[in-house]
Amino acid sequence: MTRLLLFCFLIIITCCEAQQLPADMLVVNARIYTVDNDFSVKQAMAIKDGKVMATGTTAEMKQQFSAANVVDASGKFIYPGFIDAHAHFLGYGLGLQTVDLTGTASWEEVVQRLSQYAATHPDGWLIGRGWDQNDWPVKEFPTREKLDQLFPDRPVFLTRVDGHAAIANQLALGDLTPAATISGGEIISRDGKLTGVLVDNAVG
Repeated sequence: MTRLLLFCFLIIITCCEAQQLPADMLVVNARIYTVDNDFSVKQAMAIKDGKVMATGTTAEMKQQFSAANVVDASGKFIYPGFIDAHAHFLGYGLGLQTVDLTGTASWEEVVQRLSQYAATHPDGWLIGRGWDQNDWPVKEFPTREKLDQLFPDRPVFLTRVDGHAAIANQLALGDLTPAATISGGEIISRDGKLTGVLVDNAVG
């Protein structure tokens, strides 16, 4: 009787395995963001020929698929491949390490934020981005005098929100003169002096 039961058990196991679909890899015990219509989160997925065949619980995937390569994700997150849709990921990451000037309502507020940042970051260039003179009561480009006064020993470079203009202090401008020109850009001067404002290719 025992042998008969063992034989039947082996038959059942063999039949179940025969019904399994082949996969190149099973990823189990994960938190997989499928980004389907319901934004559901799954535990496991089966992959074949570089494509996801199915997702589900770990038990479901092990039952439905067989694979020589089974990866235990130990609860880690798995996301679909990211595509940079003109999002400038690198620039965004670097921007997190600089002065955030978005939403400033005046040049005075820009200078205030810069001063606060400089107090906790005492070394190196002072770099920021996000100002827009079109949001200010006086909708004109600022000039560098205040930057020269507050930071005579540190280069300052502040890019406008769209990246098409920037303002720099004298130390950052270096050897530039009012006579300097650049193709595709502008180095703005006033009364024979550099204002510190650079436009388009001059920013680079």
